[in-house]
Amino acid sequence: MKSPTKYTAAILATTTALAAGNTTALAATPGNTVLVGDSVVANPTFSDYWKNKANAKTNTGVGCVTDGSIADEIANASGGAHVDQYQCAGASFATGGHHIDDSLRTAAQHGDLNPQTKNVVIVAGANDTYPYKQDIQASDHAIRNGLRSALQVAHKNAPNAKITVVGYPHISDGANTCLTSATIPLPAAAVAENEKRVQNTLREVSDQNDATFLDAQPMSTGHDNCSRDRWWVNLIDLLPPAPGNLPLHLNANGTHAYGQYIGKNIAK
Repeated sequence: MKSPTKYTAAILATTTALAAGNTTALAATPGNTVLVGDSVVANPTFSDYWKNKANAKTNTGVGCVTDGSIADEIANASGGAHVDQYQCAGASFATGGHHIDDSLRTAAQHGDLNPQTKNVVIVAGANDTYPYKQDIQASDHAIRNGLRSALQVAHKNAPNAKITVVGYPHISDGANTCLTSATIPLPAAAVAENEKRVQNTLREVSDQNDATFLDAQPMSTGHDNCSRDRWWVNLIDLLPPAPGNLPLHLNANGTHAYGQYIGKNIAK
């Protein structure tokens, strides 16, 4: 049995190591899935979002908040995979909020992104579009460079993992978008063009960097924000087909379908 002095010293040493950020001492779950992304997969409630802003609540590995719904759907559809959550509202590849490559570095520091990790799921890109307004070249540059960096971090720390970059479900119907529950169509060719551009960029960079691109547009056809069976919460949505946490984000039906789609595909 250790003497009291040695026992105290051991406790102090462990505490000091953890305080210094040596969280790899915590056992990671073998064969886990690491999820990184923006608010589409964080899906916080209004209340939790503001609690997080006030530093009153956090439940992801990067100090953000999620309702956990996407992670639950992924876990269920993939046969019970353990999902470590590193998603955050406002996250982007290179523009603002938490950057995806930094979130993956944090997951590695915590020991969750490691050689035993089975899957890495990345959902981002939308927040690298609107801040640039009409500067398409700057937006494209941000997405390309940020995604390349993220994939490099993932490959380096989880060399045996399947890395899946997931596209967004349809937002517009191709020519129009809708902002109210009355689903009154508004001409919005720019929205459809942005969707297509982000989709193509994510696919191209994934193909070039040994990652799988998962296209969510075919499975979401007919569920855009102008549809009566939409998977999105419109800006003003008094009669939604399903409840949702935030405007302009997935509702419960969309979360279920999107999470199940991701989970089934990473399990292949």
